[in-house]
Amino acid sequence: MSTRTNGPDGFGGQYVDQLLPRQSPTRHDLVLAVIPAVFVLTLVAAVVLDLSLQVAVAGGALAGAVAVIDALFVHPPTRGRRRGGT
Repeated sequence: MSTRTNGPDGFGGQYVDQLLPRQSPTRHDLVLAVIPAVFVLTLVAAVVLDLSLQVAVAGGALAGAVAVIDALFVHPPTRGRRRGGT
């Protein structure tokens, strides 16, 4: 006989805490989100400004490379703990 009660979505209360993020995103998490966003924005700009696909992809690659260089060399990751605790 199980004494665990599940909510309407099928998850028990003790497991919901494991699904929710405990900390805000770090700078490097945001860089990982920026890379595909830059490509989408450059493709939209290419359609609006009537540019070729090659120019849009080259612009997106250049902007993505700048974000990666910043994340790796200008503000590199450290071995310390994440800010905010654990």
